[in-house]
Amino acid sequence: MAQGGGTEQKKEQQPEVNHFDGVKRGLSVKLLLLTIIFIMIAEILIFVPSMANFRNTWLRTHLDNAEAASIVYLDIANERLSDDAAMKLLETAQANTIAFRLEGRSQLLATSGTLTEIVEHIDLANATPFSSITSAMGMLYMPSDAQYRVFDATRSIGGEIELVQEMKYIQAALWKYARNILFLSLLISVFAAALVYLALYRLIVLPIIRISSNMDAFSKEPENAALIYQPSGRGDEIGVAESRLTFLQTDLRKTLKQKQHLADLGLAVAKINHDLRNILASAQLFSDRLTSLPDPTVQRFAPKLIRTIDRAVDYTKSVIDYGKAVEAPPERRNLLLRSVAEDVREALGLDQGSEIRWQANIDDMLEINGDPEQVFRVLMNLCRNAHQAMRDMHDEDREHLLCVSAEQSDEGTAIRVKDTGPGIPEHIQPKLFNAFQASTKAGGTGLGMTIAAELVRAHGGTIDIEKTDADGTIFKIFMPHNGAE
Repeated sequence: MAQGGGTEQKKEQQPEVNHFDGVKRGLSVKLLLLTIIFIMIAEILIFVPSMANFRNTWLRTHLDNAEAASIVYLDIANERLSDDAAMKLLETAQANTIAFRLEGRSQLLATSGTLTEIVEHIDLANATPFSSITSAMGMLYMPSDAQYRVFDATRSIGGEIELVQEMKYIQAALWKYARNILFLSLLISVFAAALVYLALYRLIVLPIIRISSNMDAFSKEPENAALIYQPSGRGDEIGVAESRLTFLQTDLRKTLKQKQHLADLGLAVAKINHDLRNILASAQLFSDRLTSLPDPTVQRFAPKLIRTIDRAVDYTKSVIDYGKAVEAPPERRNLLLRSVAEDVREALGLDQGSEIRWQANIDDMLEINGDPEQVFRVLMNLCRNAHQAMRDMHDEDREHLLCVSAEQSDEGTAIRVKDTGPGIPEHIQPKLFNAFQASTKAGGTGLGMTIAAELVRAHGGTIDIEKTDADGTIFKIFMPHNGAE
């Protein structure tokens, strides 16, 4: 009691942790941030080629403007533009020089006279996507007063037009375009992230919160059937997790109920055992007095009665030990198996006049190495079950036979218990050796086969159903010569 109270006090001192608060605080924010980041990365991947496309479009537009403004002067042979007209044309094209190459000859149409070293030559007709991207990115960081040459085929008159421009004009256009794209990308990212976030929050985060909340509540009251999670019926991975959680909680609740049943049974057995030992002690006194009577019948049955009562007393002594742990290890010695089988027959009251015929196909000298009491209990449990099954059949036209046979080999001894009962139902067979689950008789405990299996395994042996149908059942016990100690 003191130890249990100390454990409870220790649990009370531990702070209560809400396991799904972290999900609400962390997972949702991470989803939102990651969505924004991923969309921004996608926008950047789109932004770089779009900058190159914008640059090419900007250059092509200026070439077109220069061509359109210059085409009227190209029809005037040997006519030079006035200085004012040339300046207007250069301002329109935002260029320092405008030249044409027509029919194999070059013609300088206008120039500002402020030419410097050309840092880059751009052929729009043969520009590749990669060269356009590297050129556009390089232009952003070149000196603003640097000059470049751009040329392409004319739209209308045939030939080629070229411009020499200063870097500052296209740099201003590129930076303005970049800012606009960045602002637009942020808007798209936030909007798309909000939609993705809401979808993920509804499809993933909320179900996880519900599952975590249910697990937290169920861990505090696992006996409460109302707290078993109700699946949403989804067919995806979340739905599978919900279904498995429901199955796990249902199975756990059954297990806890079974454990509680075992605890209650242990307490009841302890109380019954206490009173039963007192009754058997009185029975021992009376049986001892019977041995002093001269009656021959009494003298014949008194030793058997005393041996049966002594065995019952020994059983009561082992009841509490069995409830605390497992069966005591077998105390082995060589014993005659037929003698043990005869004790079982006498305990069941199978005399010549009984409705169930007894048969023991065991050699009188066949010996096994085992614990006499435990081997008796194994055979007793099997034979008593068979005896009860045949007695409850109420079939007078059918022979009721209970047979125990044994045969030895180099590995060990095979013992068979055969009956002509109704057989074991199919749904009982898989759990026949499980405690409290194999009994089909009202008032049965379902412990007999469990005890028999445990005792056989303690001897290093095995026990199985060799055959069961409407004609009867055969149990096979194999006891090795050198079993586990």
